[in-house]
Amino acid sequence: MCGRFGLPQDHEVMKRAFGVSADLESGIDWAGLMPRYNVAPTDQVPVVLEKNGDRMAGAVRWGIMPPHTASMRGRTALGSNGKSINTPINARAETVQSNGMFRQSFEKRRCIIPAGGFYEWKREWDSKVPYWIDLKDGSWMGLAGLYTWWKSPEGQWVPSCTIITTSPNSFMEPIHDRMPVILTPGSYDLWLAPDVTDKSELKEVLVPYPAAEMQARQVSSLVNSSANDGPELLDVVQ
Repeated sequence: MCGRFGLPQDHEVMKRAFGVSADLESGIDWAGLMPRYNVAPTDQVPVVLEKNGDRMAGAVRWGIMPPHTASMRGRTALGSNGKSINTPINARAETVQSNGMFRQSFEKRRCIIPAGGFYEWKREWDSKVPYWIDLKDGSWMGLAGLYTWWKSPEGQWVPSCTIITTSPNSFMEPIHDRMPVILTPGSYDLWLAPDVTDKSELKEVLVPYPAAEMQARQVSSLVNSSANDGPELLDVVQ
C-alpha cells in the first residue's frame, strides 16, 4: 500500500514540474499544504487534473469518500448509522476498472497526485523499519490517482482522492509487496485526458516504475506518528 508520502517543495515548484497553468479555485492554503514531510490519510493533498484542456491544481481530501457517506464529523466519514466508514486511500491497479467504489472515477475522474517521495515500512525481524523512497534524479513523482465529489447534507461539495497501487518492481520487492503507480511524464497527458475512455489503454500505464531509477534510505521512526513533520524526517539513519 501507500500510506504516507512527502511534499518537500513548495506550490510554485510543483506547478512548474507538472505544467500546471492555474489553480482550480482561489483561496487554497498552499503554504499550509506544502512543503510537508509526513502526509497522512485524511490530510488535504495537492492534485493535478485537466479542465478545459489545461492542467489545474487543487487540494482534496486523501481517502476517497464512498457514495453512501451520510455525513462528516471532523475528518471522519460517517454512514447512516452514525458510525465511521472506510474511505480508501489506495485502489488496486488490478481491479480498479471493475471495483464499484472506483470504476466511475477510473473512467471519468483521473488525477495525478504529486509527491517528492513516499514512505514504506520493511519488516525486519520483529519490527518494521521506515524507508524514504524517491527518484535518483530528484524529480517529482506523479502518482496515479482517482478523485470524486461527495455532497454534504448542507449542500457542500467535498472532493476526495485515492492513490492507485500495483505490484512491486525488483527494487521495491524486498521492502514491500505493493507500491504506488508512479506515472512516467510521457503518460501524463493520456492519464489526465477526460475524453480517453479506453480502459485497456489506461491500464497499460498502471505498471511498476523502472527499478533502476529509484532509491531508498532508512529514516527515523519519528515518521511513524503523523503528528511529526519536518525535514528532519528525511534524515538518513545510519
